Amino acid sequence: MVKYLNAEIYKLTHRKTYLFGFFAFILGGVTAFMVLCKYNAGNGASLNFFLMNLPPLFMTGMFLVLMVSDMVFSDQYKFNTLKNEASYGLPRTRIYLGKLIATALAAVVICAIIILFYAGIAAILFPVEDGMGEVLTHLGQTLALSLPLWFGGLGFGYMLLFVMKGSTSATMVYVLVLGMGDTILDLLEMIQPRLSEVLETVRSWLLMTPFNQMDVSSAAIGHAWLVGMSWLVVSTLVGVVVFQKREIN
Repeated sequence: MVKYLNAEIYKLTHRKTYLFGFFAFILGGVTAFMVLCKYNAGNGASLNFFLMNLPPLFMTGMFLVLMVSDMVFSDQYKFNTLKNEASYGLPRTRIYLGKLIATALAAVVICAIIILFYAGIAAILFPVEDGMGEVLTHLGQTLALSLPLWFGGLGFGYMLLFVMKGSTSATMVYVLVLGMGDTILDLLEMIQPRLSEVLETVRSWLLMTPFNQMDVSSAAIGHAWLVGMSWLVVSTLVGVVVFQKREIN
């Protein structure tokens, strides 16, 4: 498993054009945004302000993890590279889990780079005000809430890439479930009010619900970990079972 994991990380780190374009877009956008804010706000903004407004952006991480999953998977059904790995005699469980772990590691590193870059640029351009301790505490709590949800989304998106044999269809289903799940439940509740209690229970297990509520209490963070890890474990089990039984053409 270690050798396979090293091979996956090696392949990812040598996709230089893709990685350069990804980081250039994200980090360039962050830099342009900060410089524009500095120009417009002058001395009116502070590092505290930008760090306090970072947590609402964590919701976008749910869609960035799908991009990272696609980086690692890279349309392997389309280019028959997955068939080559299976034909070589590698256990399919090792293939699935190896790529999943490589994706998770890459996602953590990319997340850390983006957050540290954002905070670093803000620290260079804007002054620090009183109350930074409270700001950092809130940021840490929000990260603790978001991390398991990102892993849940990563597991779900990665499973879709394996099951659906195409990044386009997998992306559409992923965005529909995560982006429209709450709206669909609202429509069902309007049609069938008697199911409101059941639908609210279902809503509490959606990956996006903690982001919508942004409750950083200990209970809410614990529930977020339960939800995120449940999505990750169930998605992984489904993905492994389907991949074990699938004939790769």
